[in-house]
Amino acid sequence: MIFHQVQNEESGCLSYLIGCGQAGEAVVVDPGRDRVDDYVRLARRKGLRITRIVETHTHADHISGNRDLAALTRAAIHVHADAGAVFEHEAVQDGDEIAVGSVRLTVLHTPGHTPDSLCLLVTDTARGGEPWFVLTGDTLFIGDVGRPDLGGARAAGDLYDSLQAALLPLPDSVEVYPAHGAGSLCGRAMSSKTASTIGFERRFNVALRARSRAEFVDLVMAGLPPKPPSFETIVAKNRGLVPLVASKPRPCTARETWEAVERGACVLDLREPGTYGEGHVPGALNVWIESPQFADRVSWFAPAGAPLILLAGGPSDLERALGGLARVGVDQVVGFVQRGMIEWRSEGLPVETVPQITVYDLAEWLEERRDVVVVDVREPFEWREGHIDGALSLPMLETVRRLGELPPDRPKAVVCAGGLRSSTVISALKRHGVTGCHNVTGGMTAWSKAGHPVTRP
Repeated sequence: MIFHQVQNEESGCLSYLIGCGQAGEAVVVDPGRDRVDDYVRLARRKGLRITRIVETHTHADHISGNRDLAALTRAAIHVHADAGAVFEHEAVQDGDEIAVGSVRLTVLHTPGHTPDSLCLLVTDTARGGEPWFVLTGDTLFIGDVGRPDLGGARAAGDLYDSLQAALLPLPDSVEVYPAHGAGSLCGRAMSSKTASTIGFERRFNVALRARSRAEFVDLVMAGLPPKPPSFETIVAKNRGLVPLVASKPRPCTARETWEAVERGACVLDLREPGTYGEGHVPGALNVWIESPQFADRVSWFAPAGAPLILLAGGPSDLERALGGLARVGVDQVVGFVQRGMIEWRSEGLPVETVPQITVYDLAEWLEERRDVVVVDVREPFEWREGHIDGALSLPMLETVRRLGELPPDRPKAVVCAGGLRSSTVISALKRHGVTGCHNVTGGMTAWSKAGHPVTRP
């Protein structure tokens, strides 16, 4: 058996190529739209032909590459019968087997994360009759379980039943390979590891320690992160209900860009926060191309339906951005600012700034009891590990919805772990009329290294 895990570090997505060298065939599980060429090249290097594609569930965080991969390889696409897919596919159910040479993939229907969620129990019959590992999709992660976003508490109960019936009875030695790892929005406490075993998860996965169905439901539903605004659109595209399109951006002059902004377009500024803060297009959304979860953050904050125009530091950034945005279904990129802020300034067009302050500046302000509110946009678990005394906790994905909690007339020092999320939040708040924000460079990491005090609940 040939086994290869393909990791997308930017999004936390994990996909798999499994093949039989003797038969020269391979199956790809959970292909990403931005990795299609990688699967084809990988299979070719291994002397394999991709004949089957399997989805462990209908993804809501990224666009699947199943149809693009099938078009290149003529491979059959397998999804669960409850997926609601309208594109050409072969439906599978619990207990079905998918054979790739001497490799056998047994379908385990595990509803909960989604109604069509399934796991694949993989056996190399050339090695023996016992299962080697299980691909758990978004049912079981390393250190966590899937979010029951579609059905709430009822789906959480289904997830508990699936875990108890299909996965936890497996031998301790069976290896676990999920569809997502650290960096994904599909879980809350996922490990940075990308593999585990049933025995290890049974012992150390907090979500699996629940002693009853009711306790599990309460645990999984507590503090569930907000659902991404692109959730329904991505699901519809992955079911084939909404057509897939590709962005075809054209070069834009500064003047053309400004006219488009005045008509409702949004500039997506890919530059690092300090450069963005020195001067940017009014209303621009700042998500640095090097940010973790770059595309997910754009999909969260980009105005729905608005054309996007990219402003980058170089051509390679544009290419990376387009690939990442296509993965999450952000296909409304219509152009890019050809000569960036140089031409913008030479044309005398409006420019806005965001003040950047150091942690030493912030500490001095607080010691002098200046009228400033510290806004901490990190996640709740980060907040609990230590925060600035008196700060307002406003997690990044909740800031726009809760902007009414921000005092309108007071200066606001926005802090995250390192200064990236805070810049994105400030740019999003500015689009909603919130002023007086300062970006704390270095964030809480710099604050702690400088020896400034933190408080813990």
